[in-house]
Amino acid sequence: MPKTNAQRQQAYRQRHLKGFDDEQQMLERINMMIHHRAKIGLKRLAHYYGVTQRAFLEQIIEDATEQVLKTLDGAQQNDFYDMKITLRSNERGEVTNTTQNVAELTDRDRSE
Repeated sequence: MPKTNAQRQQAYRQRHLKGFDDEQQMLERINMMIHHRAKIGLKRLAHYYGVTQRAFLEQIIEDATEQVLKTLDGAQQNDFYDMKITLRSNERGEVTNTTQNVAELTDRDRSE
């Protein structure tokens, strides 16, 4: 008996759960809903730079990580990797060690 669409999708996801890409790097799935404007922006930017959406996202995450690490000393970098520090210093949303763009992002996310 043929598989249903749901069964095919489940099998695909299971095969690719923490799989490996062509360069044998571990892959993990991200499944989330984002605003339409953000999705269109991602699509346009990836097309503009001539890369896949995945490659574009990976690059901006690497760039942002590098920028944060430049602002932290050795112990803080270890805390960053261990996820023991956060951008927000308290419940009121005060921000430390950041740029204005990231501060605006955290304020926007908190209000939604």
